[in-house]
Amino acid sequence: MKCSICIHTSKTKKIINKNGKVFCIDCLNFLKYPPNFELMKKEVEEILHNLKKSEGRYHCILAFSGGKDSVLALKLLKEKFKLNPLCVMVDNNYISKEAIENALKITKYYEVDLMILNRDYTDLFEDAIRRGESPCRRCSKLILREVWRVAKMLNMKYIITGHELPFGHSAIRKMKEGVEMIRLLAPYKIKEEEKYKMLKNLPWKKPNLGGYTTNCLVLGVALERFYEKYGFSFEVDRVATLVRFGLLSKEKAEEVLKKPDIPEEVYKELRRRGLNI
Repeated sequence: MKCSICIHTSKTKKIINKNGKVFCIDCLNFLKYPPNFELMKKEVEEILHNLKKSEGRYHCILAFSGGKDSVLALKLLKEKFKLNPLCVMVDNNYISKEAIENALKITKYYEVDLMILNRDYTDLFEDAIRRGESPCRRCSKLILREVWRVAKMLNMKYIITGHELPFGHSAIRKMKEGVEMIRLLAPYKIKEEEKYKMLKNLPWKKPNLGGYTTNCLVLGVALERFYEKYGFSFEVDRVATLVRFGLLSKEKAEEVLKKPDIPEEVYKELRRRGLNI
């Protein structure tokens, strides 16, 4: 059975027949407790407008990957909110050279500072790929920990990210020791095609890395291995939420969730960087 709202099936989520219609459990909860995006937007914009009054060299930290979402977050911070963030990139040894080039070009374009922290997550990625699991949650946790440390070092309260989905009913989440994270894109519900239009005139070029990623060399391979093991994508929850929120059509979602076609150059580059696959 397939959910009548999103793209979940009985293989990926619990499906319930309610009043003659079929829904996944996530869509039922969404219908019962719909998020208020206008309220989210109001909360985020109030914080960001107040940051303009703060003193200091930087108004906030931007977790920056060089991918389309973090670049779009920088565009909004600079053009809409007139803020000066410190962009912090954690290069886990598997950020593509194209993403690094994009990051350097776009931060120069907006005249903002870029801090690059060099780390090596080879063991994490090898373990996840060997198990046929998603490395994304573990990787994201480590990256945010590094960005949080910079925020604490500079006594900055807010970390901005380019995440497009909220924390349930809020785009803001408290971290440790007074630091708060804001998922800047979440309240604005920007569709995928609109994102690329907004980036069109910026010095940013989409790399061909396999899968949907615009910065990570590992993601496409991890998606491929997971699909081979389970027969579906580990991105199904995220993509289903995009459909539920009206940010992605079912047709486009089905395309996104297909087993990715990974360029051989990506495999060669991963091996060159030390990943045993």
